[in-house]
Amino acid sequence: MGNNQNSWALIRPDGLVETFLRIDLPENWEPPEGYSVLPDDELPENWQKFVEPNIVPQSISARQIRLWLIKNGFSLSDIEIAINSIQDQAVRDMTLVEWEYAPYVERNHPMVSAIANALGLNNEQIDTSFIEASRL
Repeated sequence: MGNNQNSWALIRPDGLVETFLRIDLPENWEPPEGYSVLPDDELPENWQKFVEPNIVPQSISARQIRLWLIKNGFSLSDIEIAINSIQDQAVRDMTLVEWEYAPYVERNHPMVSAIANALGLNNEQIDTSFIEASRL
């Protein structure tokens, strides 16, 4: 693999392209046993890329959702404002505890819908956020 480049295709033993590596590979990097690797631009046109289905995770870590929010233009202060806008004091306090102390965020937790609505996100966008955040 003499030249490093940004985009490599990892080929599964059954011939499907499993993933594209968008990194600079070290000079002596070897693919896992049974796999091969090609530069993207050398893939035959008729090869099928293997794409994993976008399954919405039921929970993600607190770190993942916070990173996703920041990467998508939301500040953590936006979340605080959304939580502080909850009228019911007990609900507001419970939501704040969930946001600040829960190690993970459950997709179907009422807090998620409340904060997402305050941020202008619909259910499809929430699902997308969970899928994308799970990869961070």
